[in-house]
Amino acid sequence: MKSLGLTIIALLLCSTMSFAQGKQERFTKVPFAASTEKLSKYLELSPAQVREVADINNFFIEQQKEGLRTSTKNQYKRMQYAVCSNLKLMKETLTPDQYRKYIVLLNVTNNNNDKKVFIDTLPDSYLANN
Repeated sequence: MKSLGLTIIALLLCSTMSFAQGKQERFTKVPFAASTEKLSKYLELSPAQVREVADINNFFIEQQKEGLRTSTKNQYKRMQYAVCSNLKLMKETLTPDQYRKYIVLLNVTNNNNDKKVFIDTLPDSYLANN
């Protein structure tokens, strides 16, 4: 009888720990990230651009993680801010043709991920050449 009680307690503890891990993973999961290596090949980046894009990507990932840690009410605003600041930095770094390819890639990825970035489409202002 004692061993049955200990077994039940052990199972309850294991299940509780697994649920706690599931919640923790939710906050560390980044919904939208691109590999710098793959971006480099796709956009045909120069060595100087590769370093800058890597820094921008890391910054973008951190902003998304920070946005996911906020309350549900502020997540939409934080994620939009992360996307817009990423676009601004990428526009300064990439050539116009590379930037257009990057925008298309982000839109396709966003649509394939069921709008996990909290945006419907990327703002039109970032598609202009100015």
